[in-house]
Amino acid sequence: MEEKTQVQKEKSPKRKHVGLIVFACAVLLAMILAVCLTGKPRHAITLPIGSADVSAGKEQAGYQLKDTNITVDNVQQVIASMKRPSSYSASVTNTLYWSGSWQKINATTYVRDGISVTEYKNAQGTADHYIAIRDNLYYAWRNGSTAQYTASTGSISADDTSMIPTYETVVSANKQSISAAGERTVNGESCIYVTVQADNGYSLTYWVSTVSGLLIQADYTKEGDLVRSVVLDNIQSKEPDDAWFQLPDGTNLLEKETANG
Repeated sequence: MEEKTQVQKEKSPKRKHVGLIVFACAVLLAMILAVCLTGKPRHAITLPIGSADVSAGKEQAGYQLKDTNITVDNVQQVIASMKRPSSYSASVTNTLYWSGSWQKINATTYVRDGISVTEYKNAQGTADHYIAIRDNLYYAWRNGSTAQYTASTGSISADDTSMIPTYETVVSANKQSISAAGERTVNGESCIYVTVQADNGYSLTYWVSTVSGLLIQADYTKEGDLVRSVVLDNIQSKEPDDAWFQLPDGTNLLEKETANG
């Protein structure tokens, strides 16, 4: 009996490690689906849904057209001159639309000195899990857990983990792919907007704040239908508290030498 108990104890760390890997893979899969899913999912996919009748051709509430000198000819230069703040926090809402239905993914991102931590919410609106990026390391852990998953970031960026389109890619886009550009006021804040046409038939419109240098909204459309929308709001320019950068093992990502091991 004692021998059997000992064997179970020896297996426990392995199971814990496997569980962490499965959790990390699930997080990555969800992130990839949200970032890459710009079309309609197959009928076999079952998600929590609501009812939606959305057309990208309709002007959304809170937007006002404004005369400016921003054009498709100079928008890349303007975007290149913009700079994000080094520290901020923001609520991020990704909404996926398909066949008259929708699903929302809610998160809050915290950025400080090049380090990002994203808190993902569950359906009840409470913290579910966290993803952090520091230099070339990726961290993931569940809320309340003492275990964490750590790996190399590879090609994953902080924007990817926050499910935020990187608007700076407009600078390197083929100029012929830019179909519209100008300035709009979004809920009282001056923004530059630019629409880029992708080779796969989708188009992506970015709204970037000229005040903060941050993305305010991004819309993915295909054939006039909105298939994904990303909204950043509740943006705070002050430094996020140190506590947001604390890993389950006690490491604080703000402490460079410790975080890098």
